[in-house]
Amino acid sequence: MKKSLFYLILLISSLNAQAQVNNNLVEVKKDSIQSKVLNEKREYWVSLPRDYDTSVMYPVMYVLDAEWKFNVTNALEKDLSGNGKIPPHIVVGITHPNRRLDMTFSTTKENSEGVTDTMIWNAQNTGNGLKFLAFIEDELMEEVDRRYSTNGYNMLIGHSLGGYFCTYILPIQKSFKSLQIYDPAIWYNEGEAIKQINSNLSQDKNCIIYIGSSRKFDDQITNHHDKIEALVDSLKRFPNIRNAYKNYENENHNSMYLYSFLDGISMLYKGYEMKMFGWETIVDVSILKKHFAEFSRTIQFEFSPQNHLYLQVGEINFHQKKYQNCIEALEIYLEKNPTNPYALELIGDAYTIMGNKKQGLVAYKKAYELSPDNLRLKGKIERRLK
Repeated sequence: MKKSLFYLILLISSLNAQAQVNNNLVEVKKDSIQSKVLNEKREYWVSLPRDYDTSVMYPVMYVLDAEWKFNVTNALEKDLSGNGKIPPHIVVGITHPNRRLDMTFSTTKENSEGVTDTMIWNAQNTGNGLKFLAFIEDELMEEVDRRYSTNGYNMLIGHSLGGYFCTYILPIQKSFKSLQIYDPAIWYNEGEAIKQINSNLSQDKNCIIYIGSSRKFDDQITNHHDKIEALVDSLKRFPNIRNAYKNYENENHNSMYLYSFLDGISMLYKGYEMKMFGWETIVDVSILKKHFAEFSRTIQFEFSPQNHLYLQVGEINFHQKKYQNCIEALEIYLEKNPTNPYALELIGDAYTIMGNKKQGLVAYKKAYELSPDNLRLKGKIERRLK
């Protein structure tokens, strides 16, 4: 009875530790790259996954308008990935000395309300979008892939003018498997982004897109919302573009970003989370692998289980007295985390209970070398040596 109570306390403590997500320890690295395409130095920001491991490859989340949107995006990503809702990402913020110049492909004579406005928008501060896209794909992404452990799954998040940029590049971009488009300025230059899609988007193009829009006004910027709805209708013509759209009727142009991100990322990663609630969960290595294989087929990109999930599977099966399942899961976990004394002790216990005392002793000794103050481990070793 005492032994069972000890294991229960040990396992609960481990799972509780995993459930706590501390976003205060997230470091943001500010770096720069000398762009030949733009002929200037450009700053970008990087936040790595909390337990970043160079032996693991990660998807990358690129965020336009980093000066305003990076912090909230990064915080939400860390919380969602820390709780297993989405995979951990490398988050890259793209800054803009002149966002109008960066994220437009022409100039416009009209503003969001359809009113002529050549003061804010003019040929001097607009129209550099193609060069900016080349900078992102050919210089910045190459730099990120070279310096960090990336898996090739890239998404781009754009709000307002950034959303227009994401829309316009859909037919011509070659790097993003998902575009998150929030309250986009599709009105720009009489809806040229829609014309770009209708004229140049291939029926074979694959992309996952989420579009969100702010509340509609009865007497203001109807042009803005009409163009967004026209975009949504246009995308229906392309069978390989998987997309979803939502209007946030209670949110304004800026406040809708948070809700769009949560819904857009949830749509993208629907089916990713491996739900293991409590000790009665029926799960083993084969079930875990099958779950992620099915998700990978849905998203059309291979995602593997995070290594800590094998530890959880091992713990659950130990509690259920399915010791062979426990050993199988912990052996996989220990391949990448060979210095975890808790996992080594647990697999040692499983081996010992199954009668393989030799393997159990090997595991106990490894655990004790890593945790020499652990008197419980010392006692287990001494009892096996008698």
